[in-house]
Amino acid sequence: MCLRRLTRACLGLAVLVVASGCARTETLTPEAARAKGDAMLKQMSQTLAGTQVFSFKADQEVERVRRNGAKETARFSRIVTVRRPNQLTFTDQSGDRQSAAWYDGSQVTIVSNRDKIWVRGPMPATLDEAMDYIAAEYDIAIPTADLLYSNPYEALITADTTGGWVNVENIGGRTCEHLSYQQAVVDWQIWLTQDDRRSPCQLQITYKNDPGQPVTRIAFSDWNPQPTISDETFKPQVPEGYQRIKIMRHATVEDKTVAKEEGGKR
Repeated sequence: MCLRRLTRACLGLAVLVVASGCARTETLTPEAARAKGDAMLKQMSQTLAGTQVFSFKADQEVERVRRNGAKETARFSRIVTVRRPNQLTFTDQSGDRQSAAWYDGSQVTIVSNRDKIWVRGPMPATLDEAMDYIAAEYDIAIPTADLLYSNPYEALITADTTGGWVNVENIGGRTCEHLSYQQAVVDWQIWLTQDDRRSPCQLQITYKNDPGQPVTRIAFSDWNPQPTISDETFKPQVPEGYQRIKIMRHATVEDKTVAKEEGGKR
């Protein structure tokens, strides 16, 4: 091999080695991966908990499984504004979904512009209690709810949670830290920015106990720790002519009187 060919071969090998080094991911033990992911989640949690007012955009893809097993995906964008400890509003936009909601520390109001209807129901006095109440009393799952608690880390990590840091990935043009966790009912992954705020880039939830194991994916953008708001931001805006319908509550409390009566009839 002549010197020129040898030089070219060596340069090509050097480029390959450098490229491989850039693409190589860090290999960690399960304990180290858990510790690294834990630290990042706590940093994200501290940032969100310490921000009294903030807004963000969430582009959501929600899988639904039909009776025949086929999956269909609903896509919509949600703009969320929060003022701790007890105010939240959001608007949803999609081809066939136009809705908005307001929570003001005592009640929730939801408007569907597509159907020209609205509902209103009582709510607890804080956002933490409200997230629990919506899930328990109204049987409504909000995938982003865990990020809205006063301590998102405690909302996300339970006693049965396993997993941790995985690698670094490009999400929507941003370099993000990829964390993956497993729990009894769901598996979930979250991608966090590499800056000091550790803002969520993306969240993915797999409902593994549901038929077909549907997946919800949420891409976050436009995080704003100082949005322009006023008291009017959190006041419901119900258009004239919309019909109010009854909000349905999910039965979560056992009525011992009813249970006794039912037992006596058997």
